[in-house]
Amino acid sequence: MTPPLPNRRKRARRGPAERCTDDELMVRCGRGHTAALTELMDRYQGAAYRYAWRIFRNHHTAEDVTQEFFVKLFRNAARYEPRGHFTTYFYRVLANLCFDNLRKRKRRRRVQAIQMDPIEAEGTELEPLAREDDPTAPLRREEAKDAVHAALTGLPLHVREALELREFEGLRYREIAEVMDISLNEVKVLLHRGRKLLARSLARTTIGKEFRGEGGAR
Repeated sequence: MTPPLPNRRKRARRGPAERCTDDELMVRCGRGHTAALTELMDRYQGAAYRYAWRIFRNHHTAEDVTQEFFVKLFRNAARYEPRGHFTTYFYRVLANLCFDNLRKRKRRRRVQAIQMDPIEAEGTELEPLAREDDPTAPLRREEAKDAVHAALTGLPLHVREALELREFEGLRYREIAEVMDISLNEVKVLLHRGRKLLARSLARTTIGKEFRGEGGAR
């Protein structure tokens, strides 16, 4: 039976789970300890939501996917092998969940509306170049984010997944290979192809020249 996600707002004190490593928390989850799930949510709920929001650009969808992710994490915790690679496991489960949802939506021909980003994306090479004293910079950054998202949605899903993990989540090539269960060379090919396709798509927009990576990102 799947337990309800813990209500984090009502928790006043933190127990021994706070001192556990991520691997230890997963082992505890596998034994049915919801306090361990609460601690994992404290550590990773924000990251899971940001990733899901960038994929779907919809607050309610991102919340639903984030909740589904932690339920899935708890359900499968007993099969988790504690080898010190929780971050890789985290992104593998989360990426699979998000892109499986995208594939289902594409099959049903559903269209997600593009909304303004409530969260600043971190660690991306795809941010627009703007002077700090430019009063239009905030608006241009928002326009740039929407342009990047629109370009990303047009990419093949496996190419987009690789780009999301590298450019927005900052994963190393080897980590991306483990998350996507592909070879290191395949990761390099996907990223090279994705950057060329993205640069080509952005070059057709009015703000395309403001992006790092124009004409082929590193």
